[in-house]
Amino acid sequence: MSADRNQIVGVMRFSYISKGGFAHSHDSQEDQEKMIYAADRMERRFQLFEDFALRSLKYQSDQDFKIIFLITQSFPQAYKDRLNDLVSGWAPGEVVAKPFMPQFRAIRACYDGAQDKTGDYFTSFRLDDDDMMDARFIERVRGRAVKLAKVKDDGAPVVMSFNRGLYLKIGQQKNHIFDAVERTPLSVGTAMITPVGAQENIYSRNHRKLPAFFASYSDVDAASWLRTIHRDNDSKPEFTGETKLLSEAEVDAQLHNGFGLKRADLMGWGR
Repeated sequence: MSADRNQIVGVMRFSYISKGGFAHSHDSQEDQEKMIYAADRMERRFQLFEDFALRSLKYQSDQDFKIIFLITQSFPQAYKDRLNDLVSGWAPGEVVAKPFMPQFRAIRACYDGAQDKTGDYFTSFRLDDDDMMDARFIERVRGRAVKLAKVKDDGAPVVMSFNRGLYLKIGQQKNHIFDAVERTPLSVGTAMITPVGAQENIYSRNHRKLPAFFASYSDVDAASWLRTIHRDNDSKPEFTGETKLLSEAEVDAQLHNGFGLKRADLMGWGR
């Protein structure tokens, strides 16, 4: 009997301008473009993207996945060229431009366009351009996804949330690093498995409310993500669990083992 085929696909909104979905998305398209595409902001976003999100994607121990970088069709050509250059020659990455439209429609179109209809299962994940997944995230998702779907055994979505991780707070005077165990899923470190052709994906509901709508599996064994807090965060970070439970030495071990980073790399970041 052949193994069940499970395709793993992520969608990252890279300064995607849309109707709904973030704090300023009720502004006109022109006003959003003026704010989102401002040169100083875009430089900060690229720096965060290169040093955190893209680094963590390219360091995944399992590279058999796809990640779509969603941009708006109005994305300035110079930035589009820069983004394409960063992912050129790397098989999992693809830059996709969509029109100005409701955000979820664009995201849904990305997942639908990427889905292999001949497979058995489809696992969707999300990642913001300023966060990191640990190096074994895709490997860990692959190892659990089909098993969890078969336990549910009714074709309904199953959510996997890896709720232990690290925060990097980037301050004007000093950066701070601390550990956290969340009670509810974050946008990073969370995935959803469905049968191929299902209507739901990881963006279908607010990530914090996923367990209210779907059967959910929570894992806190490893630090699975590093989330950044900085001046350009679209929403104010909220904690639903416990923070600062570990010593500096334990945090340093998690930085090294999961992300290939040293405390000094992060304490001086952005300076």
